[in-house]
Amino acid sequence: MNMKITSILTGILLATAAFLLAQALSPNKRADLSASPSQPRSDDVGTSSTEACDPQTIAKAVKGYTCVVKAKGGSVAWRVEAVISTESRTFRVMKDLKSGLYVSDDMGKHSHEFAVKQNLCDSPDYSNQRGNLTSVSWRLPSGYPRSLNGKNGFPNRDSDFVILEDDGIRQVIPGISSKYFVSSSEAGKPADYISYGFDGEFGGLDPGCNGNGMASLRCVAQ
Repeated sequence: MNMKITSILTGILLATAAFLLAQALSPNKRADLSASPSQPRSDDVGTSSTEACDPQTIAKAVKGYTCVVKAKGGSVAWRVEAVISTESRTFRVMKDLKSGLYVSDDMGKHSHEFAVKQNLCDSPDYSNQRGNLTSVSWRLPSGYPRSLNGKNGFPNRDSDFVILEDDGIRQVIPGISSKYFVSSSEAGKPADYISYGFDGEFGGLDPGCNGNGMASLRCVAQ
């Protein structure tokens, strides 16, 4: 009889020990999973490489926020590279992670001629719009159409605006659809200051659209 009772007690003790061991191990297992690189923590708001880009979200995003667009050549990731807050507004610099091109915040409306003569992409007056990034070289973006690669004195490669359009810039930059943007690419006669401009609504490159200074300026760097 005593042996039977002892056997029962031993079984109960073993079962209890197994249950307590399982409870002790379970939280550690969950903690390990939450720390796994393939399972980002929920409070890691600055790095989301699978979220679809939305300009309204990007307009409020923190530095390091990453999103993806479905572009002409496939999926392209973009990242908020710098955020500068002032009393009047907040500036954001975006980076096309496929091409490596940085895109400044809007620097206002300027003609091609004025932007070139005043070297606005290197002006200290616009350092906030460039995210105070000094480790890269800023320039006025080129913008000749792909059909002119290697022609009319243009290099035999895609211009900056062609690359950015292919990589989905219009799905990334807030407020871009209502604006034209200055490029460095001169369209030729009748005046040298007439240049190609990037159409933020349709993505095309139009000659002479910004000769009157009504186009906006965003600089690029690499």
